[in-house]
Amino acid sequence: MLLSRTANLIIGMAGTIVLARLLTPKDFGMVAMVTAFSLLLFNVGLNGFTEAIIQKKEITHQQVSTIFWIGIAISASLAIIFSLCSPLLARFYNEPRLIKISIVFSVGFVFSALATEHLALIMRSMKFQKIMVNEIAVGVISVALAIWMAKSGFGYWAIVVRQVSVPIMGATIAWLQCPWRPGLPARDPEIRPLMKFALNTFGYFTMDYFSRNLQKILLGWKWGSQELGNYDRSYQLFMLPMNQLTVPLSSVALAALSRLHNDLEKYRIFYTKSIASLSFIGFLLSAIMTVTGQDIILFLLGPQWQTAGQIFAALGPAIGITLLNGTIGWLHLSQGNPSRYLKWGIAAFIFSTISIIAGLPFGALGVAISYSLSFYILIWPGIWFAGKPVGIRISHIWKAIWRFILAAALSGFSTWLIIEQIWPVHTFLAHVHVLARILLMAGTCTLFYLASIIILYGGIAPILDIWRMLKLMMPGQKISL
Repeated sequence: MLLSRTANLIIGMAGTIVLARLLTPKDFGMVAMVTAFSLLLFNVGLNGFTEAIIQKKEITHQQVSTIFWIGIAISASLAIIFSLCSPLLARFYNEPRLIKISIVFSVGFVFSALATEHLALIMRSMKFQKIMVNEIAVGVISVALAIWMAKSGFGYWAIVVRQVSVPIMGATIAWLQCPWRPGLPARDPEIRPLMKFALNTFGYFTMDYFSRNLQKILLGWKWGSQELGNYDRSYQLFMLPMNQLTVPLSSVALAALSRLHNDLEKYRIFYTKSIASLSFIGFLLSAIMTVTGQDIILFLLGPQWQTAGQIFAALGPAIGITLLNGTIGWLHLSQGNPSRYLKWGIAAFIFSTISIIAGLPFGALGVAISYSLSFYILIWPGIWFAGKPVGIRISHIWKAIWRFILAAALSGFSTWLIIEQIWPVHTFLAHVHVLARILLMAGTCTLFYLASIIILYGGIAPILDIWRMLKLMMPGQKISL
């Protein structure tokens, strides 16, 4: 799964770099006005039914078939409703071109539903190599199509087609990979608890979705497509570590933790080690992205995205803690507690909304800063609430991660001090190529981080743990849970 996301990262970044030079921030901002709403509907069923199918101890063909037809009916209805509401969206943003974009996006809702059960059954059987093939193939095709359209002068439609082609191609490949075919729906007493599980899970996803996208909606409404375009590109890069690590690991962790639920000691060890490993990587990324954020945007997207660079640097400190926030769902869902997951989602959404509104008067940069701070506040009640039923305490998590937080702060500050306060270094870096500057700053930050870890731990034990984990990821390795 990590290999798949890494390959998709390379493909996606290549596509973003090319499209950012062929299109304008306003083009990206216009599409973001629609995706702020439509991406939620793309995931109806995909978030909910997938976890329900993976988590259930035993499930029948009839039950999966019934869920399939329920999902198709829901997604088709939402596609019609979204198309009919497109004039309201255009009026909200005062942008009539959003009507056609919304109608095209609605087609993807149905194709997303067509793939849900097939992908869930593949994950349930832990045949993740098939998921890898699907994601890489979809990434290549969607990016190639978007670049061709952008070069041909289709403007923002290139971004639209890139988004819509993902569920269409994903569903096509999933049906080829998975031999399961839906039968007729039927009454079954087990459907109700499955639907309740899926509904609560999707309810949390909805709350989390709007907490992550409300800032885009409000920025587009108050500041327009230019400001939104800069924020959207920064936010997408900010979410890359989350998409590359926590998201692909979630299906693996859910399958593993669900099997360990009867052995709470192993359960706690598994989760704590996972948190420590993610922290090691995540907080290093936080330090690097904060000190190199503006240069990364300059290198990837070009000088016209300078404002986006400042926004990205402001989001950088939250990368590590965002990865940990993403694991809260592992605890709730593996315990079969989606209702608690939904309750937490509602509370987190309310707090995130307050933080976004507080930063909105200061534009995209203000929203980025307030949004970053909210993650550091939310993680602690989130872990406490999710871990309480299985005896995982805040003290367990703090003990596992505090050294990584401190190491990131020390390495980031030390790197900034050298490049900004030591004049010869500052002058030298100002005259080298931007890529060389990024590599030098990232390398310096990494060395400071590793040195800090060794000092704080009194040895190289955490570095060896990461090395062992990487070895276990190699094909053919057998892992005993």
